[in-house]
Parts: sequence; structure tokens; C-alpha cells
Amino acid sequence: MTARWVTLKKAAELTGLPVTFFDERTGKSGRWPEGVVWKWFEKRKMIDIIALDEFIDEEESAPSARGRRKAEQCPA
Repeated sequence: MTARWVTLKKAAELTGLPVTFFDERTGKSGRWPEGVVWKWFEKRKMIDIIALDEFIDEEESAPSARGRRKAEQCPA
């Protein structure tokens, strides 16, 4: 069982994203809503892993700019 509220470091470990990613989105950019996805607790930023998953699921995905080709249809 995973804890619901985790530190930035633990959130980074669980998701594979760098700590700076979490720090940026909970800081100056304010992209993630405080009190919903993250909050301050005893002078530490804490991430709600469950709310983060829901936030990611609800957020619309930006189109890829990597130049990937669309998958070709498999001849049947």
C-alpha cells in the first residue's frame, strides 16, 4: 500500500519524474492547484498521489511535437 501524501522526493521515486519537475509545478508556475494536488505540511511540500493521478487523467494531452509517424495498419 502506498501512502496518499508523500514528499517531493518520494513522489519522484514513485513516478520516475525528477524532483525539480514537482518543485516547478508546485512553485512559481502554479500549474498544480495548492490544497488539491499538493500542500505545505510542517514546512514541507507534500504531494497527494491519488489527486495527482486524477489530475493527470483529467488534463488534456498536448499533441506530440516529436515527429512520430502514425502506426501503420497491419495488413489482415
